[in-house]
Amino acid sequence: MFGLDFTLLETERLLIRPIAKKDAADIFEIRGDQDTADWAGVRCLKSVDEVKSVIDPERTLSIVLGGEVIGMIETYSGGDELLYDSLFMGYYMKKPHRGKGYMTEALTALWGKWTDEGKDIPMLWIFPGNIPSEKVAAKSGWTYQGSHVVDINCHNQLVNFYY
Repeated sequence: MFGLDFTLLETERLLIRPIAKKDAADIFEIRGDQDTADWAGVRCLKSVDEVKSVIDPERTLSIVLGGEVIGMIETYSGGDELLYDSLFMGYYMKKPHRGKGYMTEALTALWGKWTDEGKDIPMLWIFPGNIPSEKVAAKSGWTYQGSHVVDINCHNQLVNFYY
């Protein structure tokens, strides 16, 4: 989704750029946390080396504050006929930086960039009960569209969709 032509986007407090191998230790703090993985429906990564093996700058952005990667935004394909093979996004933030408006700021900036460029805006998926992520989505411009059961990591799970 983000592609190699995405270089960087600056907001008042943040730098949003494609993920890089140098981000692996910071990303491990996010994706190596079991609670975060559970809420996001992703596999918990077990080491910095494993993080390095899955880094993909074409589909993942790093959210940087003062040189530290504090969050990330990933895209993935729906692959479900009910979801029209849409592109979806998920987002994650280091625990100490949650609740400070950083993810709202990043997603709002991306929404504005895509709108200005006339690009399709991907849907967000959020597990029911993840109230903080639902609030971030709403503040950033996405609207709840409904729920759908999807196969995530070989488990059928209910997911709320926002566009």
